[in-house]
Amino acid sequence: MNGGGKGWYADTDGQLTMPDTWKELLTWLLQGPERSPRTQREWAAQNGIHEDSVRRIKRDPRFLKEWDQKAAELNINPERVQSVVDALWQRASSGDVKAASLYLQYIDKFTPTRKITTDERDVSSLSDAELAAEMEAEVRHLRAVGDNE
Repeated sequence: MNGGGKGWYADTDGQLTMPDTWKELLTWLLQGPERSPRTQREWAAQNGIHEDSVRRIKRDPRFLKEWDQKAAELNINPERVQSVVDALWQRASSGDVKAASLYLQYIDKFTPTRKITTDERDVSSLSDAELAAEMEAEVRHLRAVGDNE
């Protein structure tokens, strides 16, 4: 068994599905540094295929597509993200400036932004009616402030 592209089949929905050995390789690759066996060579030997076949499988566009998709799903898992954020916070709270910067960048996404708008039209561009209304509003405001003192 050389691990070449043979063995792909269409499932009941007509979607191409990778061979079982490829699925097992993908599962192993997604385990990250905790995986066992530790090396690609050991995994190939354990699964009865040549280590060169593993390299060919990893270069196959169909396999790469599945690998990218599964890795993306795994990496956006909220538990994983939260554990990284927690670790950043721990380091930041211990004085690590880089960790503090990264943590603040991350939480900035969730901080509501305030939009401040100002009307800085030149008084000379106001009509007489607009100017009178602005002045009356300012007088009312100043009276309200004066009454509260």
